[in-house]
Amino acid sequence: MHKVKYGLFYDNHTHIDNPDVGKNFDPEYFTDEIKKCGVDYIGFHARCNQGMAYYDTKIGIRHPSLSYDLFGKVVECCRKKDIAVVAYFNGCLSMMELVDRREWQTLHMEGHGCYGRVHPFAVTACYNTPYRNHTISMIREVVSQYDVQGVFLDCLLPRPCICPTCVRLMKESGVDYQDFDSVMEFSRQSIIRFCQDVSAAVREYLPDPMLYFNGPFFGTVKDLDTFFDCECIPTCASWGYEYLPTMAHYMRNIKPGTQTFNMTGRFYEWGDFGGLRKDEDLKFDLFYGLAHGLRPNVGGHFHPRGDKDQSVFDRIRTVYRDLQRYDEWFDDAKNLADIAIVYPHDNFDLHYMPSMCSAVRMLDELKLQFDVLLADGEKPWDQYKLLILPEQVKITDLLAERIRKHISGGGAFFACGANAAEVFASEFGIKYLGDSGLDPVYFKLHETFSEGLDDMFFSVYSKAAKAECVSAKSDSRIVKPYYNLQWNGLYPIFYAPPQEETGMPFLTVNGNCVWCAGDLFTGYAQRGALHLRTIVRNVIYSLVEKPLIIPGKLPACVRMSVTEQPGRLNVNLIAYAPEKRVNVTVVEDPVAVLNASFKVFTGTRRIKSVTMAPENTPVEFTVNGDYTEIKLPIFEGFALVVLEEFSEE
Repeated sequence: MHKVKYGLFYDNHTHIDNPDVGKNFDPEYFTDEIKKCGVDYIGFHARCNQGMAYYDTKIGIRHPSLSYDLFGKVVECCRKKDIAVVAYFNGCLSMMELVDRREWQTLHMEGHGCYGRVHPFAVTACYNTPYRNHTISMIREVVSQYDVQGVFLDCLLPRPCICPTCVRLMKESGVDYQDFDSVMEFSRQSIIRFCQDVSAAVREYLPDPMLYFNGPFFGTVKDLDTFFDCECIPTCASWGYEYLPTMAHYMRNIKPGTQTFNMTGRFYEWGDFGGLRKDEDLKFDLFYGLAHGLRPNVGGHFHPRGDKDQSVFDRIRTVYRDLQRYDEWFDDAKNLADIAIVYPHDNFDLHYMPSMCSAVRMLDELKLQFDVLLADGEKPWDQYKLLILPEQVKITDLLAERIRKHISGGGAFFACGANAAEVFASEFGIKYLGDSGLDPVYFKLHETFSEGLDDMFFSVYSKAAKAECVSAKSDSRIVKPYYNLQWNGLYPIFYAPPQEETGMPFLTVNGNCVWCAGDLFTGYAQRGALHLRTIVRNVIYSLVEKPLIIPGKLPACVRMSVTEQPGRLNVNLIAYAPEKRVNVTVVEDPVAVLNASFKVFTGTRRIKSVTMAPENTPVEFTVNGDYTEIKLPIFEGFALVVLEEFSEE
């Protein structure tokens, strides 16, 4: 299978009435420009979500205004220039085919329609109708006739379909076709069977294919995927700038060793032909991905006429050439982490849950080195000194079992909120008593975990659980307001100042287990209150002896990751600050970082030199015990610090 270094992904969704498909297309120019960008892989449409094929199909509908085999020309020119091609098919959208064959369409449960009429998902396919075999036949047609590396099957999202085909199959399987959750689970299982059949069909012709099924949760089809692609356009509201960090810390652990891409967009949203993001905006996404093992993959739109779009190529070439200067230090680098945020299994909430995204954000800002791990994942947990369980996470039996095994082995555990208190009461040395009943929730720290905090009552900006200490110790208390926020029947009670401490503990300590009654991570997601992050920092530092990074003078917006290659450590510093522009968040400029300093745990490593890549500029450093302290010159946007070790000879 092709090992990708730099990729491009082209959308080519073209309505049947477009009269100019391929009219101005010059495949030699197109692939020459791709090659000039240093790109060795592209995803290109064989059939788009409009149901139009761009190759000489005998099964589907070739676009009526296309007079030649456009897909074939792209593949031919790419292969001459050592550019791998993966054929794109849409898994649930094929507009004109579905219009012609209405019996292939999804029939949604009442009240569970889609996105409206002017939207790509206005008409969707049912995975159990003949559409399934039709699509597989077209995939066979492409992989048997064209020199492609594999297939990208898109938009495989579950739909609450109650068409006659699905209802008949559900009845045969004993599935309640009137229950929404049951129908959605049936749809998910239908997708998995679809993916299995596609994988088998592709492998008939390609024994070691590139295969990716976009839509199912990553853990669901990880044994069928041969690569992963993190699709995230941060300027789009459905993703935002919190999505990539969560996924980057998670996806590198799904199936260790699987190549993973970071698909951002040159535009501001899919379907946006008129947007071209700035160099720095793209670099933030791509440097962050590279620092976490995700290879760059920029999405764009192929103009139906084949217009040259030289400005787009110029932008991508400029960005990629900057990234490529660091290839030596990104290739086969392994991320190091001593902390893990844990979660039961891949689902929608993992990608967007405020407490999860907030936990990732906090630890990123604190420069801590961490992974996001699933209880049903393959990666062992014994390397981690600390497990963190954000509030509101569903605690499955398997997740509880793995956490308890970690604690029994001497590992530390930190969790917040009611879920953790109810399941792990004995580990925390508390008795869980339900919700605190307070709104708003205040708290007061006395000695423990109070470093860097003012002497005052603080707000949680979220809920808190009620408990009493059994074997745990606590010198912090939940503080009650004079009265709760409420409407009393005549007027609102809106201003609710803190009154006094209660007997309810706020933070408890029982050996290596710390519990917080308040929903700290949700509170940080709601208000960004820095005192909540300070508490998390203090708790983590109390539980993790000798963390991988101890930040010195560094702005909070700087993200750090430590990677390892034979004979050296690499410290990536990413300095950009996305800012809100009315309704959208964007990156315009890099951040200039002055007088930066930090310590990196080097232990028994014998550090020979510290330099700034790629110029190998010497950097001031001091080895003191288990840490190497580094002082950096001014840098903007991105810096890569390389710690070379003495050879064993």
